[in-house]
Amino acid sequence: MLGWIKGSSSSHALDRKDAKAVLTEELARLNPVAALDELAGYLNDIKTTESLRPKRILEIVDLIDRTATPIQRKLGYEYLAGREDLTKFRENRVWSATFAYYKELADAYRFCLAEYQMGAGGASALKGMLPDIACRAIRACAAQMKWLLFRHGPIEQRLWQEIGSIYRLAETLGFARAESKITAQLKSTVERELLRAAMLAVSSPDALLTVQIEIADRVIDRLSASFRLAARPSSATFYVLDLSGSRAPGRLSAIPATESETCCFGPGDAFGKVEGGVRLMDQRKALPQDLDIGEGFESEAIHATLIHLLRYWSPAPTERRDARRRHTEPITVVHDFDEVLAAVAGLFVESPYISNEEEWLIENESEGGFGAFVEHRQGAWLKVGKLIAIRRDEGTAWGAGVVRRISMDEKRNRYVGIEMLAHGGTAVTIMADALSAKGSAVSARGEVCVLLPSSVVNSGEAVLLMRAGLFSPAERLLMSVYDRKYSLRPLRIVQQSAEFDLGCYRITEQPRRSNISQACEASESSS
Repeated sequence: MLGWIKGSSSSHALDRKDAKAVLTEELARLNPVAALDELAGYLNDIKTTESLRPKRILEIVDLIDRTATPIQRKLGYEYLAGREDLTKFRENRVWSATFAYYKELADAYRFCLAEYQMGAGGASALKGMLPDIACRAIRACAAQMKWLLFRHGPIEQRLWQEIGSIYRLAETLGFARAESKITAQLKSTVERELLRAAMLAVSSPDALLTVQIEIADRVIDRLSASFRLAARPSSATFYVLDLSGSRAPGRLSAIPATESETCCFGPGDAFGKVEGGVRLMDQRKALPQDLDIGEGFESEAIHATLIHLLRYWSPAPTERRDARRRHTEPITVVHDFDEVLAAVAGLFVESPYISNEEEWLIENESEGGFGAFVEHRQGAWLKVGKLIAIRRDEGTAWGAGVVRRISMDEKRNRYVGIEMLAHGGTAVTIMADALSAKGSAVSARGEVCVLLPSSVVNSGEAVLLMRAGLFSPAERLLMSVYDRKYSLRPLRIVQQSAEFDLGCYRITEQPRRSNISQACEASESSS
């Protein structure tokens, strides 16, 4: 970005003409987390180092920013692609180092802007670079938001305040829509960077998997030029943003747009581009070029994320399928597939056994599920898509559910949306049919699953909660229920995750009703 200025007149460790070589040599000896910590320290030192001219400050920040990019990319890949294998300690280290670095980076770029605003000596040299500085500052703030969302929030209010103040400065100085360089290959404007952050926030990221938040962020980055910002609402600008940062962006119906510091924004032409991307994926299993987000993401995750964005970018607000009603009740919750299976099916678990039971509080209820409060000392394992079992207050039967939404408050308490799969269930054993046993994922000794009471017995359908990877659309199964066996022909996968499959099967050899009905009716009556 800038030519390195020769000479050294301050105490900052990187205020030297060979700073790039020194930095490269030093970081080569450190692991990525330690390297990012070191770079964050250099950024922090800028704010307290005397005798640094504003342009020199920007030189150092630019060098650190470019040096950190491959390190950030490597740690981000580890956090997303290797989440299941990460220890909790390592996950926390990666998250903390990355978040702290982005905070220091945003502060450093904002420091450069402040120097110009205050008329510091030599600050006039930054005038032509103000759009670049402002764009990078907002992008670093947005990166902090994304990493907070990886942990289900909340987005800190200071971030909206910082982004709003940068945008208002750009508007005042007349460069909010001036094209600037984020990197050598990437160009943007202050307005686009503002809209990137705002559009991710209103896209209901609390209902997305961590990797889907990354996918959504990349899609939004690709489509940022299509978003719209306006003084008044329209069919393309139906969200409201408060530039003072006193509240987060939201739908116009929920936030009045009458204050002087509010503006309207929305997806603009991006909605149609996402619709086109979904159609192309349905037809050709490929994305159009304007939605190319890079490699390393499964097509199913991309497709599901685009469908999600369409729901929340629609001018018509998404409505709940079932009305919520206020209801308070303590519940007991367990997680992990084996414990859920044992609880829902009523299986005996051998000792020694340490339960992962937690006590939550239902706050509202609908036909399809619950909204629950999870006190901050519990639920550290929570993530969207997690399978859980729930036992209601003073109840004996357990039901199976899936976590669909998570948000967190400032005290780290969590608010969880739960979709119930079924109340109760019966333990069954499945084995591969003799014709498809070769190459089957089902163990030769059989696999214990749960026959859910949602099975439509009279229609000859059975819904099984089974370990992930067991459902195959081409594999017939044998199911043992009590003392009888039944042949199952796969119909469809109802739900699927890294933890479980929920498969629907046709019972091709109808058993006596007294047997199969007893199994399902027993699970229903026990709940």
